[in-house]
Amino acid sequence: MDLKELIKKFISLLGRKLIYLLMFAVGILLFIGIGIYSSKKFSEIKDREIKAICCQIEGQKVVLPLYHELLKRLQVKSSEVLPFPDKIRLPKDKIEEIPTIFEGIAEKCNLESVSIIPDVMSLDHTSGLLVVNTFVKGSFFDFRKFLVNLGGIPYLEHIEKIDIKRTMEGREFKLKILVALSLNQK
Repeated sequence: MDLKELIKKFISLLGRKLIYLLMFAVGILLFIGIGIYSSKKFSEIKDREIKAICCQIEGQKVVLPLYHELLKRLQVKSSEVLPFPDKIRLPKDKIEEIPTIFEGIAEKCNLESVSIIPDVMSLDHTSGLLVVNTFVKGSFFDFRKFLVNLGGIPYLEHIEKIDIKRTMEGREFKLKILVALSLNQK
């Protein structure tokens, strides 16, 4: 064997190993490059998702005061809870105060009281019930408040009849209310 042949074999072996080494290095670099590229793409996707979520959070922060305001409106306030006063009877000599009391409630509820007339002829002496014919005008929601406030009157026995009529100005409400009177007092 000659030195030339030995060098050729050495170079051919070294060349093959060098080619294998280069292929291995290229494979490693390719693997690392693909890993970095996919990681970068994944990071960009997640960044977009984070930005979208941040925009949603900002939008919700803007709407949050409105949400709290709506919650306050929806919650039942203590003034809107139906009153259940202890039932008493109105003294007979205070019948003339009934229209004033009912008008005050109507005014408090933004209703126009057209007429509030106690029907003395309807007074039932056995049960002590007096019919009060009430005629008010306004919106339906104000009428609801009116009914709730009427429920707070301790001598109100019950509402016998409600007629609702729609007009150009709003609604008209006619009620037939029974009030409990104490007939023992003079």
